[in-house]
Amino acid sequence: MATPLSVQAIVFDLGGVLIQLGDRLIKNEWRTTESSHDIVGDSWLLSKTAQDFERGLITPFDFAEKIIAEMSLNITPTLFIEHFAQWPIGPYPTIFNTLNQLRHRFTLGIFSNTNAIHWPRLLNEMSLAGKVDYYFASHLIHLAKPDPKAFTFVANTMGLEPNTILFLDDNPYNIDSARQVGFIAHQVIGFDSTLRCLHRLGAL
Repeated sequence: MATPLSVQAIVFDLGGVLIQLGDRLIKNEWRTTESSHDIVGDSWLLSKTAQDFERGLITPFDFAEKIIAEMSLNITPTLFIEHFAQWPIGPYPTIFNTLNQLRHRFTLGIFSNTNAIHWPRLLNEMSLAGKVDYYFASHLIHLAKPDPKAFTFVANTMGLEPNTILFLDDNPYNIDSARQVGFIAHQVIGFDSTLRCLHRLGAL
């Protein structure tokens, strides 16, 4: 299948697409109740504290304090932040070769719901700096997925019509929102799935 002729840019999510994440944010030994609830996936999207943090509206320490209180955890904010910082494990194998290959044909971007704790690690320790043309970090633009305004901001900043941008993300809510704005959006789970999608669309 050929890449749609209108596609000029590809925008990637990070966690679960280019970057591998750990399984759980909440350790069992921190719990003071029988609940096995973890604040990932839909729970993360529904948490006002998490969303405020990813929009850059509260500090890392405030985020940690509020999550600890909300989930009745037996952990200090400082230790929680140290653990939370390690949630991104690292890039999936071969992503940099793939990005370099794509960059010859497309404008590339990253749009991540992220935060002041993870972003420096992603850019520096995980070597994402300089690998794409545009970086959209939710805590810096003060907009987060799946808000349609966030996708409109991305398209406007890139100077492109939404229907010329291919967007890849692991979250179905984000895919739905991107499509509503006009993006060509596909859900992928992990980098193998990302590669299959890119090959299927003729981008690779």
